[in-house]
Amino acid sequence: MAQEATVGDAAPAVPRAVDLIARADACGALAGSPAARRPSPHESAPACPLADDFQQVVVRASPPALLPTLHPLPPTLSVIALVAAATAQQPGGDPLAPARQAVAASALLEDLAAAPIDAPLQAFVRTLAADAERATPERVKVRGSKRAARAVEFAKEPELLPRRVEYRFGLGTIAALGDGKAAAKPSPGKADPITLRQALLGCVPDADKALAALLRRLDVDVRGDAFAAFLQGWRNEDESFYEALDRTAGTKDSVFFFDVMLDDFRGQFGKGESGQKLGGGLRTAHDALHDAFLAYRQYRGFREAIAWSLVLPPAAPLPARLARYEAKAEGAYSLREQAVMAGEALDHDVEAVVAAVLADAPPLPQPVWSAPYDPYRAWNARFAGLQARMIERAGSTDAFLATARERRAALATTLQTRATAIVAAPAKDR
Repeated sequence: MAQEATVGDAAPAVPRAVDLIARADACGALAGSPAARRPSPHESAPACPLADDFQQVVVRASPPALLPTLHPLPPTLSVIALVAAATAQQPGGDPLAPARQAVAASALLEDLAAAPIDAPLQAFVRTLAADAERATPERVKVRGSKRAARAVEFAKEPELLPRRVEYRFGLGTIAALGDGKAAAKPSPGKADPITLRQALLGCVPDADKALAALLRRLDVDVRGDAFAAFLQGWRNEDESFYEALDRTAGTKDSVFFFDVMLDDFRGQFGKGESGQKLGGGLRTAHDALHDAFLAYRQYRGFREAIAWSLVLPPAAPLPARLARYEAKAEGAYSLREQAVMAGEALDHDVEAVVAAVLADAPPLPQPVWSAPYDPYRAWNARFAGLQARMIERAGSTDAFLATARERRAALATTLQTRATAIVAAPAKDR
């Protein structure tokens, strides 16, 4: 049952509403949710058992007149919209207005600068976010954008972190999300409202830039660049073919390769000694492309899992396509747990963390489809080398993990509390 709250007492509903919005987004209960796949003419829209509960919280926490503004908002606005709706009784204009959000974001950044929360953890993100502003040339050119005659529709992943930028694997560049252009620098003196939404989710502001910059530092093996550019150039609707393949691998919706794509693969990679293996027709090309994807997915997914683990709060799951890195074998830590523990053991030093991931990392096979890729032997050796330090500090590795998690959870909670308080404060008090 939804938590009771009235318009005059909206604050208690905020934590409940934030939790519900995240879970409702994940199962497509909200209009515009990335999890809400467009149904075919023979299907009904996906249902969510949280929908009624969510609606009751919103109704109790906001004036009815504001409710219609929640539904058309994109998912990146969902949390801030709900919190703003919960505090909509404030005088002074629409709390959903971008200008109001920007003012609140600026106030939050000033507050964090004046009274930092866990300086080392914040510094890890802020250092990487600053590095994201550094422009780098493309390592390889994408041969235009290519699309098959018909796209395959799949459910989109729920958005765990409001993002403005993304790292382009193989290209070595950070670009504005959704296009191939370099990310634009923010206007001087203006805080981006998205940083407030990130804090409401428990992330350090500019976590999206930190994620992109960390991935750029971890993607150093140029042997896979040409193949990465090939998968980046081929599109399935608005996403790269790598993203479509990665999200659907091992599911009933698994993407298949189009003949025209296989012909292009043979044309680009069927040359030289390695190309001799592609001379057996589309079946041979299909098998080679599949094997190349699996090898490259191991390389890229391993790095993405570590980077996401270090910017998301512990309560947030990894993106669904990386969920395998949260799985635990008996008597062993998951890769996400190992990443958090390594970051803590290395005192959240950016250079030390990057060096730990890249130390003795195996090269990608050449050609990429010729052999599997295993990043774990080198990583496990590095992680084992850090365990003595963990035990010295906490008495056991389990206790060390618990401490690292508690520290990250405390940071996330404090960020959410401060961000919510700033949103709820009357504009004159900011």
